[in-house]
Amino acid sequence: MPISQNIYKSTVRIESDTPNGGSVGTGFWFLFPIHENSVVPLLVTNKHVVRNAKQTRIRLNVSSESDSSLRFFDVNIEQGESAFLMHPDASVDICVFVAAPLFSQMEAQGINPNLFFFSERNLRSDQFITPIEEVHMTGYPNGLWDMVNNRPITRRGITASSVLEDWQGRPEFLIDMACFGGSSGSPVYILNSGMYQVEDGIAAGERFILLGLLYAGPTVNVNGNIEIINVPTATSAVVKTTLGMNLGMVIKAEKLIDFKPLLGL
Repeated sequence: MPISQNIYKSTVRIESDTPNGGSVGTGFWFLFPIHENSVVPLLVTNKHVVRNAKQTRIRLNVSSESDSSLRFFDVNIEQGESAFLMHPDASVDICVFVAAPLFSQMEAQGINPNLFFFSERNLRSDQFITPIEEVHMTGYPNGLWDMVNNRPITRRGITASSVLEDWQGRPEFLIDMACFGGSSGSPVYILNSGMYQVEDGIAAGERFILLGLLYAGPTVNVNGNIEIINVPTATSAVVKTTLGMNLGMVIKAEKLIDFKPLLGL
């Protein structure tokens, strides 16, 4: 089945209870293959999505052979922020939740998760890309989602800086796309179906590359100065004193590799 028919299964809406109220962000599923029949499944998001969270909630689309009416499985991560493994570099806004125990629990109950996983094999590696690429982002802008079907929103834009270079010397790049609150942690990826450019011409088929995850965006404050701020997660109304620039800052997906030693891989 084409990836385009499954990509909407790759994310979850992360709701957190914090001392300041509630927050909403995006997480996506990712796995490290160990060998042919073994993987390490992870839920990836930004550190600031779960920061100070007392507990966190996600909802999965599922099926069950014993209960054909079962569509969703609600997970309450009672440990909140402490349940997530933080990237060892404080300046890299990524954390992961190790999902293997959760899936084992679901399997014991006869519940099958209906999910799509990005994989280490989907990282850019030596695949040919150009400085300007069409990209997609899947998530929950302003917390918006199809609550009846538990589905995210997918949007399209282009790279605003070259993925081949590190923006301002950091493992990041910019995308030209409106990045609203709730989009923090959204996966940014290339998904071409049909014809696409390769180094020596044009190829036909499907190209799928995980480029990174959204974490921040430049804004213009009331004085006209440009600031970089984390994409907000708070669900409460605030007085807006800045204007977005319809740009997003994306951490390169290769930084996920840094978790392998922490996971014993």
